[in-house]
Amino acid sequence: MKDITIHHITKDVANIEEPVVIYEKNNTRRIFLARINNTKVEIGETVSGTLIHQKKDTKGEWQDIKSIDLRTLKGGEGVKIQFHSDQIKKLYDGITNLYEVSATGLPIGNGKYTYTSNFETILKVSEDRKELILKLLELNYSTDIWNEILEKKPDLATKLSLAHIQSNREKSLKEFKIMLSEDIIEPDWQYFFEKNQWIFGYGLNYQFTTQLSSQPYYGGTNYTGKGAQRGDNLYQTKANAKFTVLVEIKKPSTDLIVRDRNNNHKRYRNGAWLLSKELIGGISQLQVNCKTWQRTSDYPENDELSENNIYTENPKGILVIGNTKELSEDKEKIETFEIFRQSLHNPEIITYDELYERAKYIINQPKTINPTVIEIPDEDVPF
Repeated sequence: MKDITIHHITKDVANIEEPVVIYEKNNTRRIFLARINNTKVEIGETVSGTLIHQKKDTKGEWQDIKSIDLRTLKGGEGVKIQFHSDQIKKLYDGITNLYEVSATGLPIGNGKYTYTSNFETILKVSEDRKELILKLLELNYSTDIWNEILEKKPDLATKLSLAHIQSNREKSLKEFKIMLSEDIIEPDWQYFFEKNQWIFGYGLNYQFTTQLSSQPYYGGTNYTGKGAQRGDNLYQTKANAKFTVLVEIKKPSTDLIVRDRNNNHKRYRNGAWLLSKELIGGISQLQVNCKTWQRTSDYPENDELSENNIYTENPKGILVIGNTKELSEDKEKIETFEIFRQSLHNPEIITYDELYERAKYIINQPKTINPTVIEIPDEDVPF
């Protein structure tokens, strides 16, 4: 278990507040301040940082020592900093942990997050076995270990895979909850749902869906090229015959009901409230996108869809917007919103709190289906 505090520069780049302490004694220490850049995850170059030598000030707080501009050094001059073997080991362990954090994917919101290694989350083994397995993993024998498990214990490998998926989903659910408490912009929500397509895994009519394209074009040459109308996500249902689904994403803070100049909800007449322009506009936008996609989906440029048994017939739209918390358990507001969305043929409207509960439901299935912890007796460990 390790706690880190993240401060995003962009959605894929973040500074890590907690330093890796390499050496500390009395009023002096040396630290490594890290930045994670997941735009380079494919080539493995995700961790960068700065080595800093610090001293405490009169208040007992760590202060950076005035830096030396190395460009001013003359020929034959240099700066020498010696690290003992235990200090290099601390630096190595710290950077290794940072790469583990990078591999799990950066959360979107700023703040403190707890990271648990997949091994600690998924497995329960005796302490001596745990120490042995961790040493093997540190030596980059992960692939060999996995292949050995697949060969000797295929059922165990299946359970481990399911547990790994479940563990990652539980982390994402925690991230979802944190994001709901912050003012996250639409592109970051877009990115979050791209990383966690399982949240839309149960379509709103209980059809399984997977993503076809992010930021698709509905009126251009094809769904991946330039066009007049652009959406947030294009999904497909999962079956022998698959059908496209359009998803538009607003913010959880987007109003469902109009507010006046004093930021109070605006009533239309007794028993009815004015629905927000963001809600009505989002519905209109999605309806137009569905109509345009119906017309253009059979263009020759999109033949790859039908070749893969993916069809578009009166495509379904899903609008993710707002939070029912806004309705404050007011019966008339709740009725206004719910009667309106039930009267719509298309799109289907779901709020962020409802989507969060859907994700929680998927995760909280019986552990016999999605095991999060697997008890492994010593005789079942293949090494």
